[in-house]
Amino acid sequence: MNIIRNRFAVLLLILVSMLTSALPAQADDATTERNRAFITQAFEKWSAGGRTFFQDVLAPDIVWTIEGSGPSAGTYRGIDDFMERAVTPFVSRLSTPIRPTVKGIWAEDDVVIVNWDGEGRAADGKPYHNSYVWIFRMAEQRAIEVTAFLDLVPYDDVIRRIPLNEKENNAMNDSSAGHPYVGMWTTDGDQIRHELLPNGRYDEARGNRESAYQGRYEVTGNHIDYWDDTGFTADGTFVDEDTLHHGGMVFRRRG
Repeated sequence: MNIIRNRFAVLLLILVSMLTSALPAQADDATTERNRAFITQAFEKWSAGGRTFFQDVLAPDIVWTIEGSGPSAGTYRGIDDFMERAVTPFVSRLSTPIRPTVKGIWAEDDVVIVNWDGEGRAADGKPYHNSYVWIFRMAEQRAIEVTAFLDLVPYDDVIRRIPLNEKENNAMNDSSAGHPYVGMWTTDGDQIRHELLPNGRYDEARGNRESAYQGRYEVTGNHIDYWDDTGFTADGTFVDEDTLHHGGMVFRRRG
């Protein structure tokens, strides 16, 4: 496995070298540095525990291509399509979110290339490691195209190894089952509507955006932990049977 991983890392570095040498010799230095700084800061925030990398970086009409062969390879059009078909099937099978370690960032005009390693833990307790090269094409401080290179064998293995319906069934049988907080919770004015479902999943709407966040949760006593399908984690406290403090906000039970 180490031999395969080392060969993959070498191939990624060769790819980066080829791409950077092919970029135009003349570029707008200000644009280059602005795009480099934007992507650098986004990865730093993610590495430090940030929860909204894709929402912060991607344009709504993003075209994201995963190169290679396998079930996960292909092109995804629009952030909703990308999140639903590429991100959620993977991160919903993790017990800890992926955190990146950036190995190098190269930028030229509207192109930013990032070589990074990711580590996390799958829902069955096994560690997940992978190496990535993401090539961003930027416009107005958003990525409009991304080409992703990674080792799809361990990535697809997580999806193959952990059936999602089995994971959800386990959630129904854990300490969350039968707790008294199932139902709809809202902030003042119903701006945020946060529904705790009986199967250990939650569905949160924000303003006019339905299902803005979805994931699984566990309740222990009056404490709740969240694992969002986009990869972030959060928690909260039920201060009484009708009041939830979560994310610096106060939610009330809606009858």
